[in-house]
Amino acid sequence: MIRFLRDWINDRTGLGRVIDALLLEPIPGGAKWRYVWGSALAIVFGLQLITGVLLMTSYSPGDTTAWSSVYFIQYEMDFGWLIRGLHHFGSQTMVVLMGLHMLQVVIAGAHLKPREVNWWLGLGLLAVVLGLSLTGYLLPWDQKGFYATQVATNIVGGLPGVGPWLQKIIVGGPSYGNHTLTRFFALHVAVLPGLAILLLIAHIWVFRRHGVTHPKNAEGTGWFWPDQAFRDMVVGLVIFGIMLGLVVYGWGNKVEPGLEADGATPTRSIYDRIAHAGRDGLGAHLDAPADPNVPYPARPEWYFLFLFQLLKYFEGDQALIGTVVIPGAVALILFVLPWLGYGRLRPVGHFAAVLFVIALLGGAAYLTVQAWVEDQRPDTLEKQPYAILKQVVAAQRYDADKASAFQKELEHAEVRARRAVQLAAAGTPAIGSRYLLRNDPMTAGKELFRSQCATCHSHEDPLAERHQPKAMNDHPSAPDLTGWGSKEWLHDFLLNADGARYFARTHLKGGKMSKWSAKAREKAANDPKFSEELDLIASWLATHPRHDPPEEKADDLQARGFRAFDRHCSECHSYRAETFDELEAPDLAGYGDARWLREMIMNPQHPTKYGRNNQMPGFRDINSAAASVLEEPFREAFKSALANAGDDAEKKEFVKRTHQVNPLTHLERELIIRFLRRDGRIVHGGDPISD
Repeated sequence: MIRFLRDWINDRTGLGRVIDALLLEPIPGGAKWRYVWGSALAIVFGLQLITGVLLMTSYSPGDTTAWSSVYFIQYEMDFGWLIRGLHHFGSQTMVVLMGLHMLQVVIAGAHLKPREVNWWLGLGLLAVVLGLSLTGYLLPWDQKGFYATQVATNIVGGLPGVGPWLQKIIVGGPSYGNHTLTRFFALHVAVLPGLAILLLIAHIWVFRRHGVTHPKNAEGTGWFWPDQAFRDMVVGLVIFGIMLGLVVYGWGNKVEPGLEADGATPTRSIYDRIAHAGRDGLGAHLDAPADPNVPYPARPEWYFLFLFQLLKYFEGDQALIGTVVIPGAVALILFVLPWLGYGRLRPVGHFAAVLFVIALLGGAAYLTVQAWVEDQRPDTLEKQPYAILKQVVAAQRYDADKASAFQKELEHAEVRARRAVQLAAAGTPAIGSRYLLRNDPMTAGKELFRSQCATCHSHEDPLAERHQPKAMNDHPSAPDLTGWGSKEWLHDFLLNADGARYFARTHLKGGKMSKWSAKAREKAANDPKFSEELDLIASWLATHPRHDPPEEKADDLQARGFRAFDRHCSECHSYRAETFDELEAPDLAGYGDARWLREMIMNPQHPTKYGRNNQMPGFRDINSAAASVLEEPFREAFKSALANAGDDAEKKEFVKRTHQVNPLTHLERELIIRFLRRDGRIVHGGDPISD
């Protein structure tokens, strides 16, 4: 039956003759392991086509959707981590195999007459493979690809005459955006693969015309099938194993699982652990979403580092030498190599070609290592045993301070990448993945606190990178806000109000709170019951109480904490005060919640906050849609404070100074609020923004 079916298909299609033509190729001298590199390239290219098509089923080429779709592939799609990882490392494998194949070809003399055309077709394939690597690098639309692409396109823009025009065509306009991404996507999935397939067919066609380049004294004849095919298959499996090992090794960021209501970590089945192993860090790395407002330590992928390093030697007016002259000369020499071996010059041309390709690959490798070394910290290089690294370090080009600064920027970028992955697990904003971090309290809120609040307040960075100081302000003039509003912070404050973290550098040092705290510290050391009372007050305030005072006989935390507060703190502080004339300290209703902090930031001089004792400016947006409504109580409070200042010019000046308003949008304010409250939820906007 099988023989009948085979004959039937062959009789009607001629498929058998095609298969025979492909597999039954004679190999003078027999099959050799050194012949495998061309087939290995074809195998990896086929794998790239398969994984590329699978990736296209979930990829969305838009500047607001690309990153989130790659996140979905990496972390949510079944086996997406494996598909993307194989595609990612497959592109790098092709570059390595191209170099090995080129070296093998010139060593065998397979570039010489009558195989010149096949050599040129191979050079065309090399250019297409590099083009595929370059265009594919941008498609995740992350910081690394976004800025590395700018480096590459800026090199194109430096070409004389047509450079700026060509760069604009590639970029799709004057700036990098959606058109850049869609053009690179079209090149990567349509134009360049189609061109690669055509060149590959022509390459194989011409190769089959002339056959394998074999030694003149070769004896016997082997066949592609099964002798050489077996060797190709073995090497192909080894290469696939290496690629798979790199994928399984894991280069990504883990998605930390959320805790269920009962505090238990969600259970994952064996299938889920394998199908979604990207959540455990397996697969390729994904950087933070591309954001032109955030700088990044741009470097090209490792196989373009040699060109990046070469450009360092030709700066300013000499840049053209590194971008055009040298690469153009190398391309020209590679093109004319077959012509150097005509006639009696064949041995000389063969030797020159081998020498040139070895020098080219060796030079590229050296420049790549040099570029890597110049970016490493001195302590990292001291651990390396390789003599070549020590020689590069000894070179005058190495700048330890510059290398350390680069690594600090890289570490900061990795912190952002890890944070973006965690945030994306809860979904990405519809307006674009870049707003994951722009509206993230622990990222943007931290930076806003640094710029708006850290002049006076200190705060330990909850996502501290090794290269940054632990605190944002080493010499605060206002309380340290690390852990503000928590039970621990409040308890420490009650016992050490005049300490370095609190009122030590403020005008309130030595005031009523400082004196009360000193007595409380002494009393708590000798009276366990009083110490328990302080613990109750801290626990009660840490719950941000805002409801009506509890019933007198109630025995829960709210009731016991309120009674302790009433006994020890009500002389100065109020709770849900209705009149403000007698207040000496902030009203503590809702202390520590978003509303209390919002009112404090917008109007710290209000009687329910610090009133006449205030020295902090207000931070609010007076140009928003809600400004007229929000500003009214502030204006009334200012008029009242100014009137109570009497005729004393110094008091009036103090009132004016403490009623200063610094501009801060509602979004920026809410980012700071959630940062201080350790609330990592993304702020999605609104005017005004609600809790």
